Amino acid sequence: MEGKRIFIIDIDGTVCENVRNEDGVERMRDAKPFNDSIEMVNKLYGKGHYICFFTARTEEHKEATESWLRQNGVRYHQVIFNKPRKLEPYSGYHFIDDAHVRATTFRGKFTDFVKKTVVIDAFED
Repeated sequence: MEGKRIFIIDIDGTVCENVRNEDGVERMRDAKPFNDSIEMVNKLYGKGHYICFFTARTEEHKEATESWLRQNGVRYHQVIFNKPRKLEPYSGYHFIDDAHVRATTFRGKFTDFVKKTVVIDAFED
């Protein structure tokens, strides 16, 4: 992986078990950590990458979320709350930015990055 990157990472289902906003702050405080994921995030942080968590948790969950991250030794620079939640009939997220964006779907485990050729939706040149 060349150069320093900004990693934008979800929280629920990525660094801890999936906790829905409706489950409340106590469930968020007690969420089971995914230690392998936390270890990888901390390695990325240690290599000088910028770690930003982007979560559908709301400002109401800020204290519980940041406390959980501290208690579980997760190293990060920033947390952005209020990410739009996945809702029917929408099929998923599509980020549009004037900077080059790479997206990786988390499939339960952080592994080394590899180069792949994939088909993507893009604007016509």
